[in-house]
Amino acid sequence: MELMVSGRVEVFAEIRPKHLRLAGKTGEPVTAMAEIMPRPDYPFNIKNVRAMNGRHIRFGLAHKAATGGMIYELTVTSDRQDAGPISDVIYLDTDSPIRPTLQVPVFGTIIEAKKEPS
Repeated sequence: MELMVSGRVEVFAEIRPKHLRLAGKTGEPVTAMAEIMPRPDYPFNIKNVRAMNGRHIRFGLAHKAATGGMIYELTVTSDRQDAGPISDVIYLDTDSPIRPTLQVPVFGTIIEAKKEPS
């Protein structure tokens, strides 16, 4: 038996990029940013920002007015002091009953900085 479903898929919000990659060396600042743009047909406000684990990252949300509505800027910074992987998910809680939570995956690797010979 074969089942085919077709239909129109509408995007609730534009998230660019869809995931954040943090890659760098120990002792250096490593930051990534994503823009979240509500679609005109599905307006929403972001009420809260939280991380699944919150380990090795700090995050913040800013908003600015733009033509056609609001743009949110999510900034994520690694606070990992040693070399190793980073893996988390940022949850953006909205006031929309259609999509109460958006997700932005965060991943990357911090490598050991080479030490200068003395």
